[in-house]
Amino acid sequence: MSQPDNLALAHAHTAELVDFVQRLMQMPSLPGHEGDVARVVENEMHRLGYDEVKTDRVGNVVGVVHGGEAPSLLFNGHMDHVDPGDPAGWPYPPYSATISDDRLWGRAAVDMKGALGAMVYAGGLVRQHDLSLPGDLIVAAVVLEEGGGVGTHELLTYLRPGACVIGEATNGLIMRGHRGRIEFVARVVGRSVHASMPELGANPHYVLARFLDRLERLPMVVDPVFGPASVAPTLYQTDQHSPNVTPGEARLTLDWRSVPGQGPQEVCAVLQPLLIQDLPAGFEAEVQVVENHFVTYTGQQVALPASFPSFLLPENHWLIDSARRVVGAALGREIAVDVWRFATDGGQVASLGIPTVGFGPGDPTIVHTNREHITVSALREALAGYLALATALPRQAL
Repeated sequence: MSQPDNLALAHAHTAELVDFVQRLMQMPSLPGHEGDVARVVENEMHRLGYDEVKTDRVGNVVGVVHGGEAPSLLFNGHMDHVDPGDPAGWPYPPYSATISDDRLWGRAAVDMKGALGAMVYAGGLVRQHDLSLPGDLIVAAVVLEEGGGVGTHELLTYLRPGACVIGEATNGLIMRGHRGRIEFVARVVGRSVHASMPELGANPHYVLARFLDRLERLPMVVDPVFGPASVAPTLYQTDQHSPNVTPGEARLTLDWRSVPGQGPQEVCAVLQPLLIQDLPAGFEAEVQVVENHFVTYTGQQVALPASFPSFLLPENHWLIDSARRVVGAALGREIAVDVWRFATDGGQVASLGIPTVGFGPGDPTIVHTNREHITVSALREALAGYLALATALPRQAL
């Protein structure tokens, strides 16, 4: 079968797909604890007949279905998820994967075990039904996306696909990019004293208060597609726990959403002068990119900067035109193109010059909430779309 009816094929295998997604959702897999899910994904790839299946040193599960001589296509999805919070706030237990009225409820339904399951099954159906592939299809189930992109960072040390599809939620649209995310810490060191004698100290609170006032009024670069960059102060820590001692050090975390052209150095060059402007004597102040430290479920220790680049494919890029065409043909409707509001692993992939788009089931506005759910019909359409991308994307243009 060289030109399958992808939607009919997806219909025929919907029950198997839903069962697989439910099994994934019923296993908690917080960042750094994806081992149980990884083993299920690996076993399912073997059962479905993938030509190659391996687990790398950080715990990514990578399956390959061999195709022709054209460049490979990567389907990228992550196994980890954010904490569900208080189970009492959910309509159904967050790890129950309950189905009600065509909706599959629970943590990671949308972000993103639904898409991951559909990607895994797309590769399996290609092999089981002997479908023709222009080049190899690589399906990667990566770790620690929520924790900082560790899995995809490792993946790109040994893979260079010709193109990539990120399975984050798009509501069935094709996404061509997103703003980046850079996490900074503004650190001010002063002098701690007893709170009854504040005049003897150098209180970093006041330096950061003036910095926040200037930050709120900072003009932002405006991108014609993404709109303005943005910055949000989030966390605040000091070196003191006693209410009657002024701190000697205070740290303010900033979440900066960057537009193209804004890397860590460019943003730091804006923030540092803002922090040290009119800095009184007796203080040291510095803005730095946060470095995160991780331990993977395989025991690997990894340190990475909290910096996730933006990316944007041109509207007329061949990958966007082709993805719209093949997914639209599979689903029988026009497919719109948009950009994500949040950052994904796609920025890492695109930063290496690999054409990257997003396509995934589910509503992105309910990810990380206690309303997270995905419809069975959306899973079915995602499977059909991934089958179309795998078999019909004209990879000779890569």
